[in-house]
Amino acid sequence: MQYSRPFIRKMSSTIKIDIVSDTICPWCFVGKRRLEKAIKNYQTVNPGAKFDINWYPFELDPTLTREPVSKVERYASKFGAARSKQIIEHMKSIGKEEGINFDYGGVTASTIDSHRLVEWAKEQGKQDEVIEELFKLYFEETGNIGDLEQLAGVAERIGLSKENALEYLKSDKGVKSVKEKIYKSQVEGINGVPNFTIQDKYTFSGAQPPEAFFNVFQKAASG
Repeated sequence: MQYSRPFIRKMSSTIKIDIVSDTICPWCFVGKRRLEKAIKNYQTVNPGAKFDINWYPFELDPTLTREPVSKVERYASKFGAARSKQIIEHMKSIGKEEGINFDYGGVTASTIDSHRLVEWAKEQGKQDEVIEELFKLYFEETGNIGDLEQLAGVAERIGLSKENALEYLKSDKGVKSVKEKIYKSQVEGINGVPNFTIQDKYTFSGAQPPEAFFNVFQKAASG
């Protein structure tokens, strides 16, 4: 008990997590699920622990526009038909392990507007919720991540005004902010996502297993 009491007291402080991510990145969705598992496991051991999670934008494919293109065709043009098929099957297998039903039907498009929606939702305390629904829209429901009506529908799903979301998305609000944050990440050397920075000190890329997050939480909370 002489060890456990101060240990739990230290762990009760808030752990800050900054995540650079793209809404069409499958590993970002997987990383979110694994992070959630790690947080749940950590809070089981340290009930007082809190987390401050902030999502930042990234563009995996800056050449995409609002004009939708086939996901499968885009993968094939980027990786080759055989390789893209292997990647898709692998991601579907990984997804099942995390409770994600990856579906590579449908289309892909620029993610700038989806990141703008994330910024807008953050102002209303709904950032994590909108991230979750955007991942579901794109990866499980074959929705169009570049369609403003569908993005506004995501806002409605999480209890925000679809009308206000659509009005915002049809304007140019948030475009400059999102692009500046994308550029900032690039300048900082982030060239792949997901990228996690914990307590402004520990940084790693990729969808790490829950155990890796858990270990970093312990280090971060110990100062």
